[in-house]
Amino acid sequence: MKKIFITSYLAGTRAQFCAFMTKNNVKPGKILVITTAGNVEDYTRYIDEGKALLTSLGYELTILDVARESTAVCREAIMHAKIIYVTGGNTFYLLQELNKKQLLSEIKASIDNGCYYVGESAGAIILAKNVNYASIIDEASLAPDLKSSAGLGLLDFYPLPHFGEEPFTQDVEKTIVRYGQRYDLRTLNNHQAILIDDNSQALKGEY
Repeated sequence: MKKIFITSYLAGTRAQFCAFMTKNNVKPGKILVITTAGNVEDYTRYIDEGKALLTSLGYELTILDVARESTAVCREAIMHAKIIYVTGGNTFYLLQELNKKQLLSEIKASIDNGCYYVGESAGAIILAKNVNYASIIDEASLAPDLKSSAGLGLLDFYPLPHFGEEPFTQDVEKTIVRYGQRYDLRTLNNHQAILIDDNSQALKGEY
């Protein structure tokens, strides 16, 4: 059973998020927020906006930075989470820090066991089998210790966030040109979300 919400920008997809949770009879409760991808970014207001949205909906947030916490603390938090929200930021840095503590398998197991996963931008890209296609929109050099670009492998497509959105417009187009024939890229702008409910998929635009 997979329940996954893919977005470029959580604060821009409030209606879709609420509809997804309502459809699955999920009432606001505790949510684990992994903010690590933003550690190497100068602009992180989107993280604050995502957290503010969840708080306004009645969710109780537990913030986790896997780069700063111990492996034991991270595994415990992931294992007990009913909903995990992985924010945007640098995809490669996020993957590096998750790999350092061998957390990919923990996250995958949680999702397979019914944990809801909300992936925003970088948090969405790591769901793919491989994140190397993000090398144009994200700086891989910010993750010098990353040994493998393999992601969670939970999707049979590759999310490409921020389509038509500045300042990403040109980089997204370059990504499509370079990788579009190799990968099944699924673009979404800041007001669209891809909803995965078990094995069904749906792209939902602005309500």
